Amino acid sequence: MLDYNNQDSWYDDKHLNQSPVDLVANDEHVQDFLPIYADKFYQLTQEINDETTIRLTGFGNATIFNREFEFQQIHFHAPAEHTINGKQLPFEIHLVHQNKIGQTVVVAILPKLGNSNPTLQAIINNFNADEPQSVSIKLENWIARLSSGFHYQGSLTTPPLTEGVEWVVIDDSSLTVSQNQIDWFIHQFGKNNRDTQALNGRQIEHYSK
Repeated sequence: MLDYNNQDSWYDDKHLNQSPVDLVANDEHVQDFLPIYADKFYQLTQEINDETTIRLTGFGNATIFNREFEFQQIHFHAPAEHTINGKQLPFEIHLVHQNKIGQTVVVAILPKLGNSNPTLQAIINNFNADEPQSVSIKLENWIARLSSGFHYQGSLTTPPLTEGVEWVVIDDSSLTVSQNQIDWFIHQFGKNNRDTQALNGRQIEHYSK
């Protein structure tokens, strides 16, 4: 099982483009809206206990920066892994996509604390720690066509920490999660956020309304 209390043992110092990072808006790189055009919904078909989170697989499509990607899986972190101007939010959702030439884009959503999310609650209710579950769950409109946020080059946030991963971090999502839902994840898995990593000169693009 992955030990989040011993993160220094995950990799050596040769890795320079790691994720997550602290996201700071830079006026020199402001663009208009993140160019993401996702399906109206993604269909989730299997729910898996990943020991440190819930992972769900399924299908769906998205056009991200004018490239076509297929949805691979979704998983969750509590508290959030990326920070914004040093502020950590309570929850982060990762939707992993890949295209035909093997490029990986993770779209991260930072929901706000508020009302219980019914789709997330269905995922919690279907969870079985002992064996994968077949599910039929739709993620409807979880990625808005007009979103603001950040774009940068990084890595997976769990071993093998593969670099060359493209990140799109949405910071204006209308999704909410409740404190009870966050507490459930932390009770089940413990806090599963990787510490923020050094930028090492990488550029962060900020897309704002």
